[in-house]
Amino acid sequence: MRAFFGFLARWFDRLNQVLAAVACTLLVLITLAVCGEIFTRSFLDISNPWLVELSEITLLYLTFLAAAWVLGNDKHVSIDLLVGYMGARLAKSLQFVLSWIAAIACFVVCYFGVLTVVDQYQNEIREPTIMAPLTFWITAVVPFGLLLLGLQFLRRGLRAILGMPLDIRVKHDEGQI
Repeated sequence: MRAFFGFLARWFDRLNQVLAAVACTLLVLITLAVCGEIFTRSFLDISNPWLVELSEITLLYLTFLAAAWVLGNDKHVSIDLLVGYMGARLAKSLQFVLSWIAAIACFVVCYFGVLTVVDQYQNEIREPTIMAPLTFWITAVVPFGLLLLGLQFLRRGLRAILGMPLDIRVKHDEGQI
């Protein structure tokens, strides 16, 4: 059983690393595209009206593709002021409870996000913009990212209650969660 959980943890971490790499690549590409737009607009009097829309969509994708990786590597914004004054046992319990509450919130929003994406797909809803993409392609990343984030919160809560480091960059062993 420990070997199975270790396998799942390694697979989940690799998936999150790949998605974070995709998010980084998208960030670099959209940054280059905006720089190119500035150049072409300033010197060649050529404008790409679709670039603003594409950068908005890219920012949404960046957020939800990288969120689980950020949480798993303990790179998110946190306030350690209160935790520093708590005992280790209380801090562990609080981390467990807050992680599981956050996981439940992620799963609830993920559920309604899936319902929304399915509705958008079935009704072929399009964005009223220049590119007019099918809306489900834009919003599908939200429930996907929240599912991964919810799983990462569950994992984080288990690690807290078991006294394991919250940062998953610690070397994997057979029973890693």
